[in-house]
Amino acid sequence: KSSGINAEWPLRPGFEASLEGFIQFQWRPRPPSLLKEIHTKEIKKNMKSYTRDFEIKDKLSQSKASKELIEKRRAVYDEFMTYRRKKEKDLEVLKLQYSELRTEVVDEEYVEETVEFFMKEEVEPASKE
Repeated sequence: KSSGINAEWPLRPGFEASLEGFIQFQWRPRPPSLLKEIHTKEIKKNMKSYTRDFEIKDKLSQSKASKELIEKRRAVYDEFMTYRRKKEKDLEVLKLQYSELRTEVVDEEYVEETVEFFMKEEVEPASKE
Protein backbone atom coordinates (compact mmCIF):
# COMPACT_ATOMS: atom_id res chain seq x y z
CA LYS A 1 0.00 0.00 0.00
CA SER A 2 1.14 3.54 -0.79
CA SER A 3 1.31 6.24 1.81
CA GLY A 4 -0.01 8.88 -0.65
CA ILE A 5 -3.35 10.59 -0.67
CA ASN A 6 -6.22 9.21 -2.72
CA ALA A 7 -8.50 12.03 -3.84
CA GLU A 8 -11.58 12.55 -5.94
CA TRP A 9 -12.05 15.73 -7.92
CA PRO A 10 -14.28 18.19 -6.08
CA LEU A 11 -17.30 19.47 -7.96
CA ARG A 12 -17.10 22.88 -6.33
CA PRO A 13 -15.41 25.66 -8.34
CA GLY A 14 -12.58 27.48 -6.63
CA PHE A 15 -11.58 24.47 -4.53
CA GLU A 16 -7.85 24.25 -3.90
CA ALA A 17 -5.94 21.51 -2.12
CA SER A 18 -2.31 20.80 -1.42
CA LEU A 19 -0.91 18.30 -3.91
CA GLU A 20 2.09 17.10 -1.92
CA GLY A 21 2.21 13.32 -1.90
CA PHE A 22 -0.57 13.16 -4.51
CA ILE A 23 -0.56 9.72 -6.10
CA GLN A 24 -3.94 8.90 -7.56
CA PHE A 25 -6.54 10.93 -9.37
CA GLN A 26 -10.02 9.51 -9.87
CA TRP A 27 -12.68 10.97 -12.09
CA ARG A 28 -16.24 9.90 -12.38
CA PRO A 29 -16.60 6.85 -14.58
CA ARG A 30 -17.31 7.30 -18.26
CA PRO A 31 -20.68 5.89 -19.34
CA PRO A 32 -20.67 3.31 -22.13
CA SER A 33 -21.15 4.75 -25.62
CA LEU A 34 -24.58 4.53 -27.20
CA LEU A 35 -23.00 4.26 -30.67
CA LYS A 36 -22.04 0.95 -32.17
CA GLU A 37 -18.37 0.33 -32.88
CA ILE A 38 -18.96 0.68 -36.63
CA HIS A 39 -20.40 4.18 -36.19
CA THR A 40 -17.55 5.16 -33.88
CA LYS A 41 -14.96 4.10 -36.47
CA GLU A 42 -16.84 6.01 -39.18
CA ILE A 43 -16.89 9.14 -37.04
CA LYS A 44 -13.15 8.88 -36.35
CA LYS A 45 -12.51 8.35 -40.07
CA ASN A 46 -14.53 11.45 -41.05
CA MET A 47 -13.31 13.62 -38.18
CA LYS A 48 -11.48 16.10 -40.46
CA SER A 49 -14.58 16.91 -42.48
CA TYR A 50 -16.65 17.24 -39.30
CA THR A 51 -14.05 19.54 -37.82
CA ARG A 52 -14.08 21.72 -40.94
CA ASP A 53 -17.88 21.92 -40.88
CA PHE A 54 -18.00 22.81 -37.20
CA GLU A 55 -15.30 25.46 -37.62
CA ILE A 56 -17.33 27.09 -40.39
CA LYS A 57 -20.43 27.07 -38.20
CA ASP A 58 -18.43 28.54 -35.30
CA LYS A 59 -17.09 31.33 -37.49
CA LEU A 60 -20.59 32.12 -38.74
CA SER A 61 -22.00 32.25 -35.23
CA GLN A 62 -19.13 34.46 -34.08
CA SER A 63 -19.51 36.77 -37.04
CA LYS A 64 -23.13 37.77 -36.45
CA ALA A 65 -21.93 41.14 -35.20
CA SER A 66 -19.59 41.45 -38.14
CA LYS A 67 -22.46 40.67 -40.53
CA GLU A 68 -24.07 43.95 -39.51
CA LEU A 69 -20.77 45.71 -40.07
CA ILE A 70 -20.40 44.06 -43.48
CA GLU A 71 -23.91 45.15 -44.42
CA LYS A 72 -23.15 48.74 -43.39
CA ARG A 73 -19.92 48.69 -45.40
CA ARG A 74 -21.77 47.27 -48.40
CA ALA A 75 -24.36 50.05 -48.18
CA VAL A 76 -21.65 52.73 -48.01
CA TYR A 77 -19.81 51.11 -50.91
CA ASP A 78 -22.96 50.97 -53.05
CA GLU A 79 -23.70 54.61 -52.27
CA PHE A 80 -20.16 55.58 -53.27
CA MET A 81 -20.33 53.59 -56.53
CA THR A 82 -23.65 55.31 -57.41
CA TYR A 83 -22.04 58.70 -56.76
CA ARG A 84 -19.01 57.72 -58.83
CA ARG A 85 -21.10 56.58 -61.82
CA LYS A 86 -23.03 59.88 -61.69
CA LYS A 87 -19.79 61.88 -61.69
CA GLU A 88 -18.37 59.81 -64.56
CA LYS A 89 -21.48 60.62 -66.63
CA ASP A 90 -21.11 64.32 -65.74
CA LEU A 91 -17.47 64.16 -66.83
CA GLU A 92 -18.43 62.65 -70.20
CA VAL A 93 -20.95 65.46 -70.75
CA LEU A 94 -18.28 68.06 -69.93
CA LYS A 95 -15.83 66.39 -72.31
CA LEU A 96 -18.39 66.57 -75.12
CA GLN A 97 -19.11 70.24 -74.40
CA TYR A 98 -15.39 71.02 -74.30
CA SER A 99 -14.75 69.20 -77.57
CA GLU A 100 -17.60 71.18 -79.22
CA LEU A 101 -15.96 74.43 -78.14
CA ARG A 102 -12.60 73.35 -79.52
CA THR A 103 -13.78 72.44 -83.02
CA GLU A 104 -11.55 75.13 -84.56
CA VAL A 105 -8.35 73.51 -83.35
CA VAL A 106 -6.52 71.78 -86.17
CA ASP A 107 -3.80 69.24 -85.63
CA GLU A 108 -0.52 70.87 -86.58
CA GLU A 109 2.65 69.22 -87.70
CA TYR A 110 5.78 70.34 -85.97
CA VAL A 111 8.92 70.64 -88.07
CA GLU A 112 12.28 71.11 -86.39
CA GLU A 113 14.41 73.80 -87.99
CA THR A 114 17.93 74.90 -87.15
CA VAL A 115 18.83 78.55 -87.67
CA GLU A 116 22.48 79.68 -87.61
CA PHE A 117 23.66 83.26 -87.19
CA PHE A 118 27.18 84.41 -88.03
CA MET A 119 28.53 87.08 -85.74
CA LYS A 120 31.61 89.27 -85.99
CA GLU A 121 34.06 88.87 -83.12
CA GLU A 122 36.03 91.91 -82.02
CA VAL A 123 38.84 91.92 -79.49
CA GLU A 124 39.40 95.19 -77.60
CA PRO A 125 42.54 95.82 -75.57
CA ALA A 126 42.02 96.29 -71.86
CA SER A 127 42.40 99.90 -70.79
CA LYS A 128 44.79 100.82 -67.99
CA GLU A 129 43.58 103.42 -65.59
